[in-house]
Amino acid sequence: MKMKKILLVLTVLLCGMASCVKDVEFNGEQSDPLLVVNGVQQAGKTANLCIEKSWFFLDSRIDFRVKDVEVDLYVNGSFKESLQVRDSISDYIFTYCEGQYELCEGDKLRFEVRSSEFETAYAEVTLPESPTVISFDTVSVDYENGTIDFAVEIDDPAGTDFYNLCFYNALDAEYSMYSFYSEDPVFANPLDLGADELMGESSDYYGSGLYNLFTDTYFDGKTYTVNFTYFFWDVEVFEPFVVEMSRVEESLYKNKKTTEEYLENDPNGIIGMFAEPVQVYSNVENGVGIVSGQSKPVTMTIDLFGNKKLHK
Repeated sequence: MKMKKILLVLTVLLCGMASCVKDVEFNGEQSDPLLVVNGVQQAGKTANLCIEKSWFFLDSRIDFRVKDVEVDLYVNGSFKESLQVRDSISDYIFTYCEGQYELCEGDKLRFEVRSSEFETAYAEVTLPESPTVISFDTVSVDYENGTIDFAVEIDDPAGTDFYNLCFYNALDAEYSMYSFYSEDPVFANPLDLGADELMGESSDYYGSGLYNLFTDTYFDGKTYTVNFTYFFWDVEVFEPFVVEMSRVEESLYKNKKTTEEYLENDPNGIIGMFAEPVQVYSNVENGVGIVSGQSKPVTMTIDLFGNKKLHK
């Protein structure tokens, strides 16, 4: 009798578990792919874009490649050049395009992207000027705890401005971005999203280094000193590294901010699937993506011996 009761309980439990499983059929229509255009243009460097196409979320085989890509660059209203189209790169299949003209601060850029698969896509951006850095220095170096405290004094113009602060290894800039810690109020809501979310694995190859973006909301139109701390873990390795401060165009900040909000919804999780969707900011007409701008950075090279050199 006792065994029968146990079997009865197990049967009820199994039936209850089975009733919790439900197949939900997708009754919507498959969306056509869109042309995706991404690139951060930095003053002092040449233009670059990554071209791919979107995919449907139920596709079993994803192909990002776009056929017959052509990209024309217009600067300040006049045709400047056609970007060179490279082959698709690595496992993350897309087309990389680059120019030869050295971009200047204040340039108004217009990109026209053509493909036999899509309508012509357009994107415009004006490159911002470099930030006015009054001083850029180390405050203290603590070898015992492995920290370096920094302070950068900025003369901020009136109006909303957007800044980017990044660290990287001076000997291996392409793959060694560093993080930092700060209690400065400007970093109350930092956008700590690397360029790989935007343009691939290597931020140095596909654009410029993008690490922590913040606005001048806290100090608009004033002189302000931003404080932050870098943690180094192996004091026996005295490799120099670079600290950069640059100004970025508003569209980049909006894209990163909305991307962060989108990711916070955890779209791949159970709860995120039913969360209120977030529209990620795009400035590409007849397509999606972000084409933004960055100034020449003000940089400081430093090593753990305290040697430093400021470059403007």
